[in-house]
Amino acid sequence: MSSNNTLTSGARMVVTSHKEDGTSVLHSDSIVEAFSPPGLTLSSFIVFDARASVPVNNQEAPPDLQKTIPRVAPGGVNFVITNIAPRHSVPMHRTISLDYGVVLSGEIVLGLDDGEETTLKAGDVIVQQGANHAWHNRTDEVCRISFVCVGSEKIKLANGEELEQTITKLP
Repeated sequence: MSSNNTLTSGARMVVTSHKEDGTSVLHSDSIVEAFSPPGLTLSSFIVFDARASVPVNNQEAPPDLQKTIPRVAPGGVNFVITNIAPRHSVPMHRTISLDYGVVLSGEIVLGLDDGEETTLKAGDVIVQQGANHAWHNRTDEVCRISFVCVGSEKIKLANGEELEQTITKLP
């Protein structure tokens, strides 16, 4: 992955499959374009795959998810890239998911409710366990992060209260 990513840079996706006799074959090789939804023009997403439940059916082709916002189903999984513009912050939010992330390029600051901040650089990994968090790109280059998100149970506090999803609202 090149370090000259922009918010509109797509990514190559290679998908494998099987012939009827079980022989492995190349299903597709394409560029998935980045999508900036209205109201979130300083971030973009590339959604490669999303499945409604796990285990998945490996005989189904991945759905075409270009120009969609990544939202993982309660029992599902998705695979996405998020691009965050230079000098831009993504507001505090929580998803009902377990997110495995790898910073592919750039640098990003993870902010938490208690005010703690941690800087992640290219090659760093995060396991985001449904915590309320914000992203801050304080650099002059786009930060590109790849995520595999798995639907999870809600966080349940000692008093029985369940923490709800708090996602960025779109116009």
